[in-house]
Formats: sequence, C-alpha cells, structure tokens
Amino acid sequence: SGHGAYFADNPSVSHRYTEANPDDNTRVIYYNKVVLGNESILQVQNNDLMSAPKGYHSTHGQSPGQLDNDEYIVYRYGQALPYLRITYIG
Repeated sequence: SGHGAYFADNPSVSHRYTEANPDDNTRVIYYNKVVLGNESILQVQNNDLMSAPKGYHSTHGQSPGQLDNDEYIVYRYGQALPYLRITYIG
C-alpha cells in the first residue's frame, strides 16, 4: 500500500479494504470512473512510488505476479471520479 488511489476490476478486492458498520453490518464501496492514460505495467510490488514513472499517468499492478488480481493506481487529483455509491450487507 504505497502512495496514490487504488482501484480494481474485481469488487471483491475492494471489499477486503472495507469495514462493516457495527450498527447494521453494511459496507460501502464506490464504482468510479478512472482516467488511467498511459499505464506503467508492474508485476512486482513497489510501495516507494510517489507518482507514476516519467512518461506514464498511472501504474497497473498486473497479475499473475505478487498480486492475485489486477490493481490500478492513480496519483493525481481528478483522475478518478466517484460514479456510484454502493451500500451492501456483507
């Protein structure tokens, strides 16, 4: 878990980073529109990145590798727009 905002194709990945509300057992995740631009593909975790490498707009942690699922990281404000708030019991 380095710098940046993390996103995944698979909602179960996001579920792992949520906590249930103790009052009603609900959880919240967001469906976002994310502008990835030119992606730097990584198969080895690098928590030291403060921004995408020069010439890239985002990083894409690609599985298989150290990740079980693909993850996308953006580093600039405005690259991600919350689109839907999803509240569920789980």
